[in-house]
Parts: sequence; C-alpha cells; structure tokens
Amino acid sequence: MSEHRREGHFDDSKYDFTQTMPAIEGDSLADARRARRSRRMRTATKATLAALSAIVLVGASVYGATLATAPSDVQAQSGVHVETVARSELQSYCPERMQLADTAAYGDSQFQVSEGNISSQAMIAASGDVQLAAASSLDGITTTPLSAGTGAGALLVNSQAVDSASLLGDAFLTQATDGTGLFGTSASWATEGDLRGVAATQCVATATKQRVITPSTGSGWTEQLVLANPGSIATTVTLTAWGTSRAGSLSLATAATVTVPARGETTVSLGAAANGENALVVDIDSQAIPIAAVVRSVSADGLTPRGSDYAVATADASTQLLIPDVASLGDAQATLFSESDTTATLTWLTKDGASDATTVSLTGQQVKVADLGTVPDGAYALRVTAGEALNAQVVGTKSGDGQSDFAISDAVETSHVTGLAIPSDTRATLVLSNTSSSDQVASLSCYDASGAPLATHQVTVPANGATTVDVSTLAGGAGESSGDGATTDGTSADGTAQTATPTVGAIIVSDSADASQASTLPSTLGVAATLTQPDVDAASLQGMSVIAGTSLEAPSYDIESTRDQRLVS
Repeated sequence: MSEHRREGHFDDSKYDFTQTMPAIEGDSLADARRARRSRRMRTATKATLAALSAIVLVGASVYGATLATAPSDVQAQSGVHVETVARSELQSYCPERMQLADTAAYGDSQFQVSEGNISSQAMIAASGDVQLAAASSLDGITTTPLSAGTGAGALLVNSQAVDSASLLGDAFLTQATDGTGLFGTSASWATEGDLRGVAATQCVATATKQRVITPSTGSGWTEQLVLANPGSIATTVTLTAWGTSRAGSLSLATAATVTVPARGETTVSLGAAANGENALVVDIDSQAIPIAAVVRSVSADGLTPRGSDYAVATADASTQLLIPDVASLGDAQATLFSESDTTATLTWLTKDGASDATTVSLTGQQVKVADLGTVPDGAYALRVTAGEALNAQVVGTKSGDGQSDFAISDAVETSHVTGLAIPSDTRATLVLSNTSSSDQVASLSCYDASGAPLATHQVTVPANGATTVDVSTLAGGAGESSGDGATTDGTSADGTAQTATPTVGAIIVSDSADASQASTLPSTLGVAATLTQPDVDAASLQGMSVIAGTSLEAPSYDIESTRDQRLVS
C-alpha cells in the first residue's frame, strides 16, 4: 500500500501543460476553471508505506489471491482513492514594506539613493468559523491575537506597521465552511526619496510549488525574490526560470537552489540570476515544506524614480485566465507564457461588456511581452484565452512630473466568496468582473477597521463585463449599486441611520450562487481593488497598486491513497 498526502492547493501537476482544453468563451470559462480546480492540489508531503506481511497474508486469505501477481493483475488490483478533508489551520504571509536593494551611501549626498519618508501598514482579518487567530513576527518572538469587532458576525482583525519585519497570520478553525478564512493586505507608500508612490499586495498563503512573473531584469530594474519559511524546519528551494531572450529554461548565473531557514527569510536577486530579460517567469519548488514567495520590484531611470510594486504567485496555467483589475493601469503591457506554441486572445471586460484588445502569438517556453497601449476608458479587467495553457500578468505605468509609478495585476482564480482587506491610511476602488454570459449580482458585506459589520450592498456586474465601486461610498448604509462608483445608501447593518461615516477596513464579496450551486458550479466573479494613498495624491505624485481578493471557500485538502500490489514481493 502506498499513500500520497496532498494538502491545501499544493499541486504536483500544476505545471503539466499536456492537459489542455480547446479555446472557449463565456460560460465555458467556468467549466475550464472547474476542470482545473479538480486537478489542483499542491503537495505538502509524500511517503510510501510497505504493507505489513501479516496484513498481506490476511488479505490473501480473504480474497484468495497469491502474492505473486502478474502485471495485468497488478493493474486490476491497484487503485486510487481520494478523500477531501477539511483544514483546521490556515496561514497567511504579509511581506515587510517595500525596500531598495542597496541603500549604502556612495559619493555626493545629492546622488545617493534613499527610501525617503516611507510608511507602511498591514491589515489581516479572519472570518467565519475561527476559534483563534493571531498575527506574529515570522520568527515567532512577538505574537498579537486578532481582536473581534463589536456586533454579530464581526471579523477578527489586526492592523500594524510592517516597517521592520514581515507579518504572519495564523487561524485555527472550528470547521471549514464557505466564508471561513484568513485574508490581508500589506501596503507602503512615500512622498520623498526613491520609493515615491504606492506598493501593495494581498497577503499570500504558503505552498510547495508556485510560479511568479516579474517585470524586467534589465537596466534600472531590481527584482528581489523573498522566500519566507514559517515552519520549524529549514528547506531547500529550487528555482527554474524562463525569459524573453530565448525559448527554454535559462541557465541561472547564481545558484538554482537556495536554503530558507526555519522561521526565516532568504532573498534572491533575480537580476543577478537572469540579467537583461524584459520579463521573467520563475517556478519555485520547496519540496515538502510550504513557503511564501514575494518579489519586490523597483524601477528607476538614473535619479528618477519609476515606481515599485510586489509580484506574488500567479494563478495556475489555464486556457482561460482573468486579470481582475486593469482599471487604473494607464499604459499597459501584458506578459504571457506557455509551455507550448499557442495564440492568445486578449479581451477587455468593460462596463458595457467584452471588447477586443489584441491577439498575441507565443513560442513555447519563451516569455512574451505585448504592448496593450493605454487602457481604454471603461475597461476594468482583462480576459485571456488560448488553445494551450498559459500564464498571464499585466503591468501598467502612469507618469508624472519627474516621477512615475507602476502596478502589477496577476491572473487570479475566481471564488464564490472572497475577502479583501484595506489597510488604514489608504483608499480603495473595488473592481468586480464577470466572465459569464449573464449578469451577476455580487453581495458586498462591509466591515470597519475594528472588524465590526457596517452594511451590505448589492452590485450588479454585467455579463462578460466589469464594474467599479468607490469603497468610501460603502460605509454609510446598505443599498444597491449599479457600479461605476454610484451607490444608493440605505440603512446601516443594525437598521438604524448613521450620522458619522466610518472607514471600510474589509469587504467580503459573495456571488449569487446558493449553497447547492456553490458546491457544483465554479464562480465567474473576479474581485480586486486599486489602492491609492491620500498623502501621495496630495503631493501630486503618481501612486497606485492592485490587490486581489482571497478565496474564502471552505478550506480543504485531499488525501490520495494508492493501492499497489507491486510493493509486495
């Protein structure tokens, strides 16, 4: 008997691009995701168990089988059993604030790099059937329990600066149900120095296999891959990279394997490993120990800051992908990658439905960067389809007087229930996208910064389209919204009128599927937000970042058991 344990979303075959589907449109996107999710399980650990001779003898006597089994009989008597098991613990990693790769002082002070007056804030929240949740430093030295807001259904939350250390969220569950989970956001901003602008990312789950897409490793760019290991055992990580310069994996100029210490972080310079690429795709394999991975991407043109942002693990490769937020990206480029030659079709999802963007030919195992021009007015998300499985990312840039900023928007997997955290001192514009051929109604449950419930709003998202909502309009009372920032206020969550408008700190977005539908049909609703910051706006600087929602579908993992008579001789 051999047993394989697959936990969470850890998928051994995540990058098996031989499993392909024909290009499909509209509602078929949901079918594609359902097929992909049925395969998606990321490996936590594997072990092979030899059957005890006593058990084998008993089995032989019961079934009348002999120990010597012909190959054809082996196939008949071997089988796979998969059972879904509810998770009891969740982890989420919120990276430390944005940093420059090198802040050493060289030469005249006026030519030295500086991180300026950078500030940061992270918020992490736990929802649903959570028994206990805490936020701690990665080394575990400092731990702060998440505190509950007032009112029925309040979230557990914690907010703190991440100026000198990353933040790790832990949640222990009483049961795994839809709406139960852990989600957060880490953000930093500056109005002075070389990091002027806004950089942010959703907090990320740990995994043993993940893929990140990064912008350029050419002149003026620094790409720092941060690997974080919250476990008690050190692990070795293997890196495989592909670039724009040629087809096939790259020969890295630095070591392809790195060690990440227990409860610690290791930083890898991707620019040193694969210099001169216009974009980079990196596979990260940490064997049996789940880790978190985040890339700090910084750009400059001499002494002129050109922005910074985080890149995190992108969605599994598929023939159907959704980039959930391009609403504020300005001049945009799409980065595409497939293991096989294929043609990708890119379609804007607008307030009025789908609109053609461009078509791009891809060479297998070679990264392609395609210019999308300026994102059209009313285009809020991007759908990518192809005949072969691929990965996708969009990077957008806005330029100002002596400064610019860029934002990274990665492909995501849709969810029936999604959580989004909004750190204090930031502003958010919610982007909801719908890849089906029917209008969808999204329910927005809003909470203040303490986790207390505020109001619930209904937003209609057009078929094969998208809409935006100004989050500042969601705190005042319940109501309906037609999207594009227009919200009709009603009463507060407890039915009373509100005289003071609090700040929304978290949103849980649910689609219109009922419980029976949610268990059988994948969602077609994408959730993301553009973050800005008041001080950056007041300084007339460019500053924006995209954060994606975190799935709050019932957390589970699969146990796979394989009966194999060949283990007995």
